[in-house]
Amino acid sequence: MSDVAGEELSAHYRSLESKWTISERQADYGPLVTPTGNADEPFHRWFHFKEGYSWALLARLFKDAAYSPTDQLSICDPFLGSGTTLVSALKFARELGLPARCLGVERNPAIHTIASAKVAGISIGRSLGADVTLHEPMFWNRYKDFRRSWRSLATISTTLNNEAYFPPNHVRALIAMNRAADSIEDDVVRCIYKGCIAAAVEPSGMLRRDGRALRFAPGRTPIDPTSAFRQAMTKCLEDLASLSPSECDIEANAVLGDARDVESHASSSKFDWIICSPPYPNNIDYTEVYKTESWALEVYQNLDDMRSQRLGTLRSHPSIRFPDKYAYQDSPLKQAVDGLVDPILDAIADDRYAVGRRQVVAGYADDMLQVLLGLRNISAAGGRCALVVGNSVHGSEESSLVIAADVMLARLGEIAGWTVEEIRVARNLRRRGHTSDHLRESVVLLRNDA
Repeated sequence: MSDVAGEELSAHYRSLESKWTISERQADYGPLVTPTGNADEPFHRWFHFKEGYSWALLARLFKDAAYSPTDQLSICDPFLGSGTTLVSALKFARELGLPARCLGVERNPAIHTIASAKVAGISIGRSLGADVTLHEPMFWNRYKDFRRSWRSLATISTTLNNEAYFPPNHVRALIAMNRAADSIEDDVVRCIYKGCIAAAVEPSGMLRRDGRALRFAPGRTPIDPTSAFRQAMTKCLEDLASLSPSECDIEANAVLGDARDVESHASSSKFDWIICSPPYPNNIDYTEVYKTESWALEVYQNLDDMRSQRLGTLRSHPSIRFPDKYAYQDSPLKQAVDGLVDPILDAIADDRYAVGRRQVVAGYADDMLQVLLGLRNISAAGGRCALVVGNSVHGSEESSLVIAADVMLARLGEIAGWTVEEIRVARNLRRRGHTSDHLRESVVLLRNDA
């Protein structure tokens, strides 16, 4: 991108945000837009989700909004991830002795399993721990049965089958544990076991997630999967034992579904708060990042299943070629969306990456507009929507493109009928050779004034 094109794009972003409140809140929000403290916090610690935010974010949002529920806590997270929002909300409701109604939607089957385990755990508490313990002898007996038929413990995953990444015996152990878990008839108990298996995958091999991809870590010493599983299960049982039965009505659903169709999962429900972190428009393909957990849990039967999963995700990355179909082009909102998107598209350098980048910009806008329209329809009058999102830079210094996702989401929110309350800048992002004011991670606050 030329200097002229870069300045024109920056001017476009500045023009859009000139009518909103942009506040520097790095001291308050900087530690909260990363998973600070989650590794030591009950229930949140069940699985390390590097892309998540802190369990303490919810309380900060409530404090800044002077929000103190008195009769019910109602929260929705359409990009549930590993369940941080719902677990935090349910813990908050328990502490206040309030009934809670929470909905989370997650597209990735493996991550959904992890979130479901956490949400079920904090919803049910101590009695669930007794049920989980009751199933242990059967689980380990079934595990031994599957290990005896070790030749059947196979996967078509080239990553799991790469002996530089995973010892073959570890892969067989993970698959045997998953099939043993599948033998558990109780849905909730089975989910807890599968969540612990998912938590055991990364420690069992030589790969680590760094937030962008799977990286080979040759200095690591893989842990025996059964030991890693037992460590995860110990955390689960300790946290379940710490919870007394809730005397308030708790309705918490973690749904395997699509945020673009959130209304179908919410039924007639209205929510006071919507808190989430949608995928950022960058180069991260979460289907790829969490593929080892997915294959270990056998959520894919073949490569076509994995491809279908990737094609069904939000168009936030160019790792796969999505169909060039954009719903907003045939809607009354076309002119408004074009006014947002066209200057960004015009700034994209005409190189070999141009097609993918144009698809990310237009596809992300199209998808997130659908999400925000649906969220407004399930938001209560006066309800708030908090979006944690990071801006990104694409390309080298000579042809770089800054996609200001926080500005895009705020404007898309307006187009969808929300009022932009504020963009809170949580932290500035450093990228070598780039000094744009729009390289930042923010919390976009929207309000339903209907």
